[in-house]
Amino acid sequence: MTPGDVRNKGAKAGSPALRIADGIGLVLDRIAVVIAVGSVIAIFLALMAEVIVRYLTQAGLGWPNEVPNLLFPWLIMGGIVIGAHRGAHIAAEAFQALLSAEQLRILLVLIHLLVAVSFAFLAYLSLQVISITKAQVFPMTGLGQAWAYSSLLFGFGGITLASLVNLVRVACCDNPRTLHEPDTEHMT
Repeated sequence: MTPGDVRNKGAKAGSPALRIADGIGLVLDRIAVVIAVGSVIAIFLALMAEVIVRYLTQAGLGWPNEVPNLLFPWLIMGGIVIGAHRGAHIAAEAFQALLSAEQLRILLVLIHLLVAVSFAFLAYLSLQVISITKAQVFPMTGLGQAWAYSSLLFGFGGITLASLVNLVRVACCDNPRTLHEPDTEHMT
């Protein structure tokens, strides 16, 4: 089992909704990992190129200084989407322990629904931010700042999708307390 492979321990195996949710969740997780890791690598390589050129020639390239401004928001949003999908966020464990499995299921379904609706609205609002920032351009690369702000759309949309996937998982699993526990049967 890979870190992005969230299994539904105790879930109804034949549920088509669960299989679809798991597939969407896996694709979302992989995309977010590629975005986060790719951003780190690109930022590192660009800044390293700037350091090397500056050391060898006493002059900089210029454009590598804009790369963190463009890609750091993507790194952050990629990480947030990964955390939302994998359930790796702060949770009120003490409060959850006081609830029965069915009460916890209802609470988690409501929370995931509220998060999905809230972040879908934020994703919609991010479209306005993107349209406003289209005219603002980074001087060296010529790229619009809308590129960096597009990370908001990915992040908010990704959290919306992750919440809907987790809502289906919570609804289909036998015990919502074990939803994000590793399933040792599937580990390789």
